[in-house]
Amino acid sequence: MNKEIIKEIFLLALDVIKALCGLIWKKIKCLVWDRFFVTSVLSHEKAAEQEWGVTGEDKWPSTPEAPSGEQKESQQKIEKKEAVSIPRAPELPDNYGDNRIVLMVRDPLWLFAYWEIRKDVLDSVRSALGVLAHNTKIVLRIYDVTDIIFNGSNAHKCFDIEVTGGARDWYIEIGEPNRSFCVDIGFLSPNGTFRVLARSNTVRTPRMSISEVVDEEWMSIGELYEKVYVPMGRGVSESAFERAHGNWQEALKEDVSSPGSLDSSSVSKK
Repeated sequence: MNKEIIKEIFLLALDVIKALCGLIWKKIKCLVWDRFFVTSVLSHEKAAEQEWGVTGEDKWPSTPEAPSGEQKESQQKIEKKEAVSIPRAPELPDNYGDNRIVLMVRDPLWLFAYWEIRKDVLDSVRSALGVLAHNTKIVLRIYDVTDIIFNGSNAHKCFDIEVTGGARDWYIEIGEPNRSFCVDIGFLSPNGTFRVLARSNTVRTPRMSISEVVDEEWMSIGELYEKVYVPMGRGVSESAFERAHGNWQEALKEDVSSPGSLDSSSVSKK
């Protein structure tokens, strides 16, 4: 057999073997890639998807651990600090330790009074009344003290209002405008004895009608002329007097009501 033919057959067989080896290598390479790399990537993506969609609705909530002693103390300190830091409005006291009654005017026919009586004053008056203190009642005694200096017994008239229900203020109907009043609060015994606990200020109710006070009446131009220029006419020249007299006559015609406007009119004439 010719050597060249054998050589070509050998080379052809070698090419076939190379092609088969290449195919086998590609197949092995694909199998190895899918086995080790693609599977791990897919499993990682599945795990990520599962973690993203987990809601925990199918699990019971875990019971929180009880705080330790140190944690409790720190928490109590924080709560105390928060309670101290929050400002609180001060509460109004029930009384101010005064012993007084204040009278105010509501309108021409009504007054308003409020008061505070100390306990020691109450006890002192009760002890002074003795056995009569059990049947006494607290009253407001209203005095009409118009145009007088009130000394406790010289009022024009007075009337009593019994205070009930532990009240500390009262509306008083007096029904008389343009009058002065003051009020005593005290104990009234069955025999008519009245012991004063406190006396109020004096107030005056306003009038019901229009005030009688009117504006002051200004001097008229004619009266001012007679007081100023008529006496001057005796000692001045006739021409000057006539010129001044003419100015005043023109001012009177224009109904001038103030000396200032008269002066300005006189200046303009000059």
